[in-house]
Amino acid sequence: MNPQILTQLRQLPGEIAAYYQDLHTGRCWGWNAELDFPAASVIKVPILLATLQAAQAGLLSLDQKVAVEFRHHVGGAGILFELHDGVEVTVLDLCRLMIVISDNVASNLLLDLLPDGAMAGFFSQLGMHRSVLGRRFMDQPRPGHDNRTSAYDMGLCLAALARGEILDRSHTNQALSILRRQQFREKIPLMLPPELSVAHKTGELDGVRHDVGLIEVPEQAYVLSLLTQRGGHTWDVDRALAELSLSVYHWHLGD
Repeated sequence: MNPQILTQLRQLPGEIAAYYQDLHTGRCWGWNAELDFPAASVIKVPILLATLQAAQAGLLSLDQKVAVEFRHHVGGAGILFELHDGVEVTVLDLCRLMIVISDNVASNLLLDLLPDGAMAGFFSQLGMHRSVLGRRFMDQPRPGHDNRTSAYDMGLCLAALARGEILDRSHTNQALSILRRQQFREKIPLMLPPELSVAHKTGELDGVRHDVGLIEVPEQAYVLSLLTQRGGHTWDVDRALAELSLSVYHWHLGD
């Protein structure tokens, strides 16, 4: 970490946690990295990976159809609540919708399909000790029943995915392909070279702006996990995160 990155971390308009890991050398650093934050939608990355694990184990099929009924509808991000009662989509469609446009209905339906204890088991398997899925999306958080994670946990998760430690090659490629198509690109990828591939997921709540991603620099890929809370104006925080991401990119390349 250089002085510019340190200054940006200190001056960001809000409380920030950050974790960086170079996937080639193993070099890493953190800033409040093990503090737990509201997870918002970045916790959909572990849900995606747990779903693909279940498919890999033959516990469900990515091609199986799921009927989306009015009773499944919740608000927030997404498109499924705009469609007709009983519309059928595949499990793979639900995965894509959950990540690419952060669809909350799709996310809850995937949680319904996973075996009991699957998410707790996933967190334990990876050593994500600050992560917990305590409620469904758009349910009101209650003490002891909220979704929490840390910058370190999310960085650990993405690094394990990139190294092929969670899924076989086919399902790893499937996960990365979905994450690369994330449509909300106003944070980590915003100021990076447009040709650079970033497999990432954002998350937003009141005062919360997150982005966690795998920045796929050829032969020099790295993970960057940025979580914020109690932030200032949304656009100020997003801009600061984009500028921080750019500084990390140049530092990573030794510029």
